[in-house]
Formats: sequence, structure tokens, C-alpha cells
Amino acid sequence: MANKLVVLGIPWDVDTEGLRQYMSKFGPLDDCVVMKERSTGRSRGFGYVTFSSEEDAKNALESEHVLGNRTLEVKVATPKEEMRGPVKKATRIFVARIAPSVTEAMFRSYFETYGVITDLYMPKDQGSKGHRGIGFVTFDSADSVDSIMAESHELGGSTVVVDRATPRNDDMRYPSRMAQGGYGAYNAYISAATRYAALGAPTLYDQFGSAYGRGYFGPSRGMGRKIFVGRLPQEASAEDLRQYFGRFGRIVDVYVPKDPKRSGHRGFGFVTFADDGVADRVSRRTHEILGQE
Repeated sequence: MANKLVVLGIPWDVDTEGLRQYMSKFGPLDDCVVMKERSTGRSRGFGYVTFSSEEDAKNALESEHVLGNRTLEVKVATPKEEMRGPVKKATRIFVARIAPSVTEAMFRSYFETYGVITDLYMPKDQGSKGHRGIGFVTFDSADSVDSIMAESHELGGSTVVVDRATPRNDDMRYPSRMAQGGYGAYNAYISAATRYAALGAPTLYDQFGSAYGRGYFGPSRGMGRKIFVGRLPQEASAEDLRQYFGRFGRIVDVYVPKDPKRSGHRGFGFVTFADDGVADRVSRRTHEILGQE
């Protein structure tokens, strides 16, 4: 057995020395490192340890590990892992386009049918005292997220947009609730499709004010011109979107992102109208393109 092990799930505040101190109790180490982001110097949540003795490495591999109230996963390091780093399945989801009538209790009650919830948060709108139409749910198992992503969801009589909250770009920063539990980091995990569902597809409950209308996304002026179109059938093209939505107003841009892993698109698109208010009218009704709602 190899002496080099990969350690997953390392707490973000544990550095190389902290990992060395912990793993050294299993035996002398030849090397130890916590991997960091090149641009920021922050921990990537995993690292490698090399034991002097194969027996010590085997003992560490067979033991259970808890560091900083987090359970570590220890495996034999392979060249593939070193090149790509570990991939952890998401246990957290981001939910957009939540109707104003949906309360936090209703939100929790709906999603807890998919598994045990360890954390839940619905950002509040300081102006209206209601929520901002988005929410976050963390489960104790990635299987819950897989089950959720396999279905469509409706809350308060409206279809909601659900996306896995997985790390995509740790350098990005969006409006946060850092003082209330670090949810600012969640925003960096949201895919482009879901960001537009929450911020680029205007509805009565998507018109964010305050922090959600400024900062990274720029001024809120003009947000009533762009819509996000989800559940787009694979046979639908940008021209199909242009022809269908063109009946509601003059269109200045249509974009359907391509899927780099296959020849088709990614199942969603964006339409930008020339005039203010058109997107608001469009978003208040359901639509069907090539037989799919």
C-alpha cells in the first residue's frame, strides 16, 4: 500500500501545520500539505499526507477522523486525485423564484420530505419585511439533492427554480449574509442559469432592492428587459425563442448557452427585450415552446 494519503473535508480554517499536528499522532510524516487556491491563498478543503511508515499510513486509513467538528475522509492518494483534486457531491441547493406567499415554515416543510435538513435560510427584504424570492437548503446527504434535481418543484402555486449549490468560482463575491452564518459563500456556488433565474428574470417577487440590486450585478435599472427561460427542449433553438417571444415585444438579444460536453444546448436561454416592462408582462404567464412548458 502507498504511504501517501489524500485527506478530504478539512475545515477551512485548518492550514498545513494544523493538519500536520493532527495526522502526526498516527506516526512520523515525510510530507504534509493543505491545498490552496492560487489566486486567494485560501484552503481548498483537502490535502495530502505522506507517512514514513506504510504501517502508520494503513493505521490512519483504517481510523475515523474528526478535526474541528468535521469528519474527515482519508483515502489512498492516486495520480488522478492529485491532478484533479477531490470532487464532493453537493448537499446544498439554491432555490429561486419563490412566491411571496411561501413562508419559511412552508419552505422547510416541502423540502424536508426529501431528507434531513441541517440548515435553511431565506434572505429577507428589508423594505417589505418579506423574503427576497430565494432560499438555501442544506441536507445531511447528497442523495437528497440528487432526488430533488430529478424532479420539478412547485411552491405556493408557482414553479420554483432549483440548482445544486456547488463550488464554481471561489473568487466571485455576491451580496452576503456573512454576519449571519456565511451565506455569502453560497452565492459564489450558484450557476449562471440560477443567478439569472433569481436576478435576471423579473417578476413581482424577483425585483431585488438594496444589496441585490447593486454591487456585483451593477445597477438595477433595466432589469425589466431580460428574462431567463428554463426547461428548454433540446430541439429548440435561439431562433425558436426569438420567434416565440417576439410576439410580446421587440427583441435585441437571444442567447442559448451551448453544452461543452455534447452537441446541444444546456437547457436554458436568455431573451432581452428593447423596452422596459416587457419582461415583467412575459414573466406573469406560462409559456410553451415546441410542446414543452
